[in-house]
Amino acid sequence: MNDTPTFHPTKRESAASSAPTPLFGSAADSFVQQLRLASQAHRAGRLDEAIASYMRLLSVKPDHAELHNNLGVALRLAGKLEASVSHHRLSLAADPANPALHSNLGNALRAAHQFDEAVKHHYRSIALSRDYAEGFFNLALCLRDLGRLDEAIGCFSRALTLNPDGRRMRVEFAIALLMRGDLAEGFAAYETRKRLPETPSPEFEQPAWDGGPLEGKRILLYPEQGLSDALLFVRFARELKRRGATVIVLCQALLKELLRAVDFVDEVVAEGEKLPAFDVHASLVSLPHLCRPDFAALSTEPPYLRAPDESRIKLGHVGGAKLRIGLYWAAMPGQTQDRQRSVPFPQLLALSGDPELLIFSLQGGVHQKDIQTFGAGGLVHDVGRGIFDFAEAATALSQLDLLVSIDAPVAHLAAAMGVKTWVLLPAAADWRWQLGGAGAPWYPSARLFRQSVPGDWSDVLAAVRRELDTLKKQAA
Repeated sequence: MNDTPTFHPTKRESAASSAPTPLFGSAADSFVQQLRLASQAHRAGRLDEAIASYMRLLSVKPDHAELHNNLGVALRLAGKLEASVSHHRLSLAADPANPALHSNLGNALRAAHQFDEAVKHHYRSIALSRDYAEGFFNLALCLRDLGRLDEAIGCFSRALTLNPDGRRMRVEFAIALLMRGDLAEGFAAYETRKRLPETPSPEFEQPAWDGGPLEGKRILLYPEQGLSDALLFVRFARELKRRGATVIVLCQALLKELLRAVDFVDEVVAEGEKLPAFDVHASLVSLPHLCRPDFAALSTEPPYLRAPDESRIKLGHVGGAKLRIGLYWAAMPGQTQDRQRSVPFPQLLALSGDPELLIFSLQGGVHQKDIQTFGAGGLVHDVGRGIFDFAEAATALSQLDLLVSIDAPVAHLAAAMGVKTWVLLPAAADWRWQLGGAGAPWYPSARLFRQSVPGDWSDVLAAVRRELDTLKKQAA
């Protein structure tokens, strides 16, 4: 999920911290000054510097509630979750009636997938302060992770009532609506993301398209988020073409050759290349809101991406194999929830060893080496090393009977091509796959396999094996 829980330093300090304490050999360097500098580094994203400063300050005031709180938040952002939880517990022990401390401990527990205890502390936070907007917001995030969407939406609504200008609250509220399947309302609310500092603003002289008439106009569509969103939302360019527009797509270089084959796209430009003339522009992610489609009919539309006519990639055959299956198991390091989305390769390797299955890896990046690391070179044929863009990936996918993939751009590509695609999803899945159900809202050829227990892929892979047996019988 794309969420950023709110945290606030404690408003109360323990009695021991009421007077500034000289530090580090200089009377001018007070505890309060050093804490302020550490907090500035923290908010600027210099986490290593902030953590080191907090640690030094702890040697002076080991029971300081705000210090433990801020250190806990910094450690959580650095991915050191066990230490984060422990520091938040120490902070709360020093100031047990502070709602912000309960909420921040809840955030750390949520990050560590200890959801039940996290919810308890979030509820305690709002019980201590019924007007604590951030407390309701953080509780809503946790409830959303648990799939309790109606409760989450209620808490988001309460947070927005208390803080109507909460932009991030409104964006996360929109995501909850999208997960619940309220697509029209959700995409309308999701437009608030453009007012967040991390959302890039296009530097175009031309105006943004507002959904008005397009006959005879040239519209530039640009990528706002990742590859998956470009693959998913370029489908709406078909509607722009129907309205009489000339459609120009600005995209990541890896997508250029693929999108050139789309019949309702007139021109494709890679990022960094000179832009052609255009009249209006729109983010690809805004198209579901601006086009106002019949969302219920999307899953019945024909495939809109295809492999190019020529490619160097040819997948082989082995006598006796009934099905050619592609695998993709790991997100790129550093991506959102890469650990939660990725399946350990040895677990997925359990699908091999069947003479009726010919297995190919489409995995890219550092995890390609998993094949050799785990001795699977004779079981899984590594195609990923020969794939350098999405046009070549599409060629490989077009020769498969099935792709088994985590939530990754290649899954969107395969499903948009109409390839049978089984998507392996964590318990707290991305909003693009909505909540519950085996069907994808966008793709008729996709089937979703969801974790029932966070972090546990055993039930998911057992279900995949059962369905593979059925698929082999159908192939026979």
